[in-house]
Amino acid sequence: MPHEPEYYVADILHAAGGRLVSRIRLQKIAYLLDQLGAESGFDYSYHHYGPYSRDLDSAILDAEAFDLVDEQYGYRISDGARYSIFVHKSADKEYTSLSNKYLRDITKKLASQNVTVLELAATAHWLAEVERVDDWEAEIRRRKGSKTDNGRLEEATKLLADVGLPPAASVGVCR
Repeated sequence: MPHEPEYYVADILHAAGGRLVSRIRLQKIAYLLDQLGAESGFDYSYHHYGPYSRDLDSAILDAEAFDLVDEQYGYRISDGARYSIFVHKSADKEYTSLSNKYLRDITKKLASQNVTVLELAATAHWLAEVERVDDWEAEIRRRKGSKTDNGRLEEATKLLADVGLPPAASVGVCR
């Protein structure tokens, strides 16, 4: 069925090259795609890692149940923390929910980004456009701390500019 949430999850994985590491990455890609007009129907709220959708978490479970994706697990060497590895496994290689080629190309671009940069990009957009925080840069630095260091916030802002989403004019771009 073309616009069922589980197919949207499968389409993101397919467009990303068939595999994505991390629930955070999947959440941020889905959020940014929706801001570009993907119309997943997911509702988002602010959570620890930025915009988050419980609807998307449910869609992941449904995508697994319908044998569209497989969720595997890996463990970080540094601390043993578990992370998800999503694999597209649908025999049907046609896109259903993500039929727009431009959005599929953006998905591939987003999937190749550092997960912290993706988190910062989605959070910057959320703060500026959803929460309407005037000084979103100060707020993101307050909320995300050292994650914004080492040029990552500048990379996130450049990524937003590259895909045509605000706020793209502040950090490192106009200074």
